[in-house]
Amino acid sequence: MINRIVLAIAIALVLIATTLLAYSSMSPRATPSIDASTAAMPNTQTVSDSSGITVSGVGKVRVKPNIATTTIGVETVATTLTEATTQSNSKMTSIIDKIKSLGVAEKDIQTIAYNVFPVTSSPRQGETPRITGYRVNNQLSVTIRKIDDVGKVLDAVVTAGANNIYGISFGVDDPATYQQQARAAAIKDAQDKAAQLAKAAGISLGKVISISEGGVVPSPIIRAGGVMAAEAAVPIETGELEIAINVSMRFGVQ
Repeated sequence: MINRIVLAIAIALVLIATTLLAYSSMSPRATPSIDASTAAMPNTQTVSDSSGITVSGVGKVRVKPNIATTTIGVETVATTLTEATTQSNSKMTSIIDKIKSLGVAEKDIQTIAYNVFPVTSSPRQGETPRITGYRVNNQLSVTIRKIDDVGKVLDAVVTAGANNIYGISFGVDDPATYQQQARAAAIKDAQDKAAQLAKAAGISLGKVISISEGGVVPSPIIRAGGVMAAEAAVPIETGELEIAINVSMRFGVQ
C-alpha cells in the first residue's frame, strides 16, 4: 500500500516538473504598449464655408435738381441749298445770342447735330425722282444752371426761331456727395439683410469676403413736347431726382 502511494507521488512530481519545463521553454508574450500619439482620439476638423451668404443692397437718395439740359433745334426748308443753309445759320445765330444774353455760359452751349437732306419729288411711274429743295437740321445741347430760368430760356429760343425742343433732362451738377450717401445706405441695407438671414439660419455672420457695386441707377428724365409755339407759356416742374446705387456683398459664416 505504501509503495503505491509513493509511486503515485513520484508520477505526480514528474508531471509537474515536465509542465514547468515546457512552460519555461515558451517565449514570453509581448506586452502591448500604447503610443500616445496614435491613441484613438476624437477626429476634429475646422469646417470653412466656401460660399457664405451673398446679399444685395439698395441705397436711394432723393434730391432736388439744380441744372437742366435741353436740345434745341432749327429746321429749315428752301428750294436751294444756299437759301436753306443761310436761313438755318441766321436763326441759329439769333438763338445762341439770345441764350447767352440770359446768362448761359458759352461752355454750356454745344452743337450736337448739323444735317442737310435733299427734298425730292414723288415721281410718276418710270420717272426719276428730282430734287425740289433742301432741308437743313441744326441742333444745340444747352445746359441751364439757373434752374428757375428754364422756362424763360425755352420761351426765348422759340421767339428767336427755334422750331424743335427735343427734350429736357434734370440733374445735379455735383452728384458725388449724393452718390456717397446712397452707397452708404446700400451697404447698410446689405448688412442688415445678411444679419437677418444668419439669425434665421442659426449661424454667426463672419467678415465681408467680397463687395461689388452695380452702378448708379439712372435718374428719371422729364420730356417736353416736340414743336413749341412762340406764344405758348412753358411751365416747368423740376420735381425730385432719385439717385440709387446697388451693391452685392458676400459674407463668411461661423
